[in-house]
Amino acid sequence: MEALQSIATLEELRRQFHTESSCFHFLYKLKWPHGFVCPRCQHAHSYVIRTRRLPLYECRACRHQTSLIAGTVMEGSRTSLQKWLTAFWLVSRSDTGINAVRLSSIIEVTYKTAWLMLHKIRAAISRTDTERPLQGVVHGFVAFYGRHPSRQLNPRECPLIVAESVTPDGQTGEIKMKLVEPTGHCNKLLLRSDCEHFAALHVAKTAAETSIIRHNYRVRRNRPLFQSFRRAWRWMNDTFHGIGAKYLQTYLDEFCFRFNASLHHTSAWEQLLYICMAVFSPVPTSSCIGYDEPLVPDTPAAA
Repeated sequence: MEALQSIATLEELRRQFHTESSCFHFLYKLKWPHGFVCPRCQHAHSYVIRTRRLPLYECRACRHQTSLIAGTVMEGSRTSLQKWLTAFWLVSRSDTGINAVRLSSIIEVTYKTAWLMLHKIRAAISRTDTERPLQGVVHGFVAFYGRHPSRQLNPRECPLIVAESVTPDGQTGEIKMKLVEPTGHCNKLLLRSDCEHFAALHVAKTAAETSIIRHNYRVRRNRPLFQSFRRAWRWMNDTFHGIGAKYLQTYLDEFCFRFNASLHHTSAWEQLLYICMAVFSPVPTSSCIGYDEPLVPDTPAAA
């Protein structure tokens, strides 16, 4: 699709999708590229009900009703399609990313709405990431976000495994950064069981080799993989002023998504659109922000 080609500026995006109708037809083609398909019985014909903001499609075979945003990250949202498309594009930007404060200002919604939109997008990215295990030869090491100088693991530190697939010619392939439960760690050494658990979840069964350094001090700081971790750290601190442990994994997945997208010929914008329009169970609003949780900007990590 022509609109999936690279859009360099926010102004170009707004010119491309200047009305709700243009957004609707674009997203319709993404969701149903060959025409309507009933999500329940796969029938290809429907009645159109136009009494709502977005039309409902009633299957002529089983009478199931669905909409353009049903099953996508936008399900249940009253926010305009123009603002959602803007959010998708801003998240896909490899240079900066976006935080909720800035997004709320750009698309003119409340901070709460912007935060929920970003949380749902990141949840879709994380869900897709679990379906793409690392292939081939996999190397990795243990790292700590919110690092303290002490040799003992500080309660405010977050241990994680940073891993990469290595291509046959020795080049870095896709990367993953996954948090590790801190229980049972001593002197910041990763347990063998942690490596095995990571490999079981995030490395393909057909991987030729998996090697993870369990002692952080043995990692060479000039390695490209270590530098990728440092870039992720700087991005989180510069864009969000640090991240608390509760949502850290989704931000790590977002960074890896853009990094991995840069390795392929398709744009992160294109990949994110397909991820967010894919049919899956949406994230319940109640799971995003608790009623007793204060609604504040992205909170800083431990110093």
